[in-house]
Amino acid sequence: MILKFIFGKLPSLRGRFPYFGSWVYFPLGSVAFSEACRQGIFELENVKLLINLTRPKSWMFDVGANIGLMSLPVLHEQLSCSVLSVEPSPNSASFLEKTIDKSPYRERWKLVRKAAGAVQGTTEFFVSQIQDSVYDLIVNTRRGNSGTIIKVEMTTLDDEWKRLNCPEVSVLKIDTEGWEVRVLEGASDLIQSKKPHILLEWQRTNLEAAGIANSVLFEIANKI
Repeated sequence: MILKFIFGKLPSLRGRFPYFGSWVYFPLGSVAFSEACRQGIFELENVKLLINLTRPKSWMFDVGANIGLMSLPVLHEQLSCSVLSVEPSPNSASFLEKTIDKSPYRERWKLVRKAAGAVQGTTEFFVSQIQDSVYDLIVNTRRGNSGTIIKVEMTTLDDEWKRLNCPEVSVLKIDTEGWEVRVLEGASDLIQSKKPHILLEWQRTNLEAAGIANSVLFEIANKI
């Protein structure tokens, strides 16, 4: 693929690529970058949903933001919205921080370099090789090469929402590789108050690795 060669190999350009009016910075060999090149727009159908569901002058919380490929389209298309990207992985967060810093949307885009969960504290975090950062996670699902264990800070979406002075939040996008239930448990005040749309990506195998039955997500959805 031409784009993958230009932005993945050429010395003058490699390590960044243009995406929705900004430069995205990424680790060389990044799975997320390769998928963006292959798909054209990363997870297009989910991107369309996020853009359509994010209301003007509200926030989208992007939990498990990786290198920002779901945050950028919303910021580009919804000109009065703001995005809070939550990403604990050192493999991804340093690149995402650079993307935000150099982005034309930086005044509307904030980064929390912590894991989201049910309580504040610290947690073990399984880190893959840097190019496989999409597989960095709290629950060891044995996907990718997640063999290194580090400690990361953990926060809750309720706490982050309150730090922002409880703004309108129209969408929660959650993709945390088996940790989704804990993220929702830590967002109860936000969900009850603002009734945001929730776009949640999950896999049965990831939930099983966390010791959670997939039926629990449906039970939570019914209560919300």
